[in-house]
Amino acid sequence: MAVPYLAIATTLLAGASAYSGYKAASAAREQAAAMRKQAAATREASMQEVSQMQADAKQRASQFQTQIDQSRAATSQRAKEAEQAATQARAQIAQQKASSALAIQQQQLSSAIQRQQAKGAKVGTPSRRRVGTPGALRTAVEAESALAFGGKDTTSTTGVGGLNV
Repeated sequence: MAVPYLAIATTLLAGASAYSGYKAASAAREQAAAMRKQAAATREASMQEVSQMQADAKQRASQFQTQIDQSRAATSQRAKEAEQAATQARAQIAQQKASSALAIQQQQLSSAIQRQQAKGAKVGTPSRRRVGTPGALRTAVEAESALAFGGKDTTSTTGVGGLNV
């Protein structure tokens, strides 16, 4: 009866092998499922990380663009203020030139008035001025006439020059 034990042992051994194979396959399936689950979780985490990095990059780009826009606006404002200051300075210089020219003109006018008043304010007797001597006052015709030489004038019949005596 050794054969039935051998058949039972072989059957038991085959059943144990089958059970062991089943358990190994089941464990492999569970391990594969766990690995797939872990891979899916890793993939999901990676996707979330990439998504977060993209959002951060987009936010930084937006902030950078905002800073650029603000900087441009501030630069434009400063340029406008500088132009206004330059225009105001030019207007002030022109006004100062005009007031300076007016002050110079008023000072010159005041000096001229004082000179005129000083000339007109002389008090005293007027002195007689000699304009010239009688000889210097004669014209060329009188100087060449007969009277000038003491001779007879040809213009009159009396012989005394141009005098009607």
